[in-house]
Amino acid sequence: MSKKDVQNFVDQTRGELEETLDEIEHRLSPQELTKQATTWISESYDRNPTRWLVGGGIVLLGVVAAVLWAVFRDDD
Repeated sequence: MSKKDVQNFVDQTRGELEETLDEIEHRLSPQELTKQATTWISESYDRNPTRWLVGGGIVLLGVVAAVLWAVFRDDD
């Protein structure tokens, strides 16, 4: 390989690496992750809302229990 061929190969490889890193950065951006999570949650809820409603009820029950415990606990 000539020096020019090597330089062309290096330039091409750098370009491909730059594209790959840009794609990784895009896929891991907070906006993209939020969009993916929102889509997943929405589709999951549409398939079976009962699981989400039961889970929400359990979380709500836990929050109410924690608040009641904090209010009525004996500080002695």
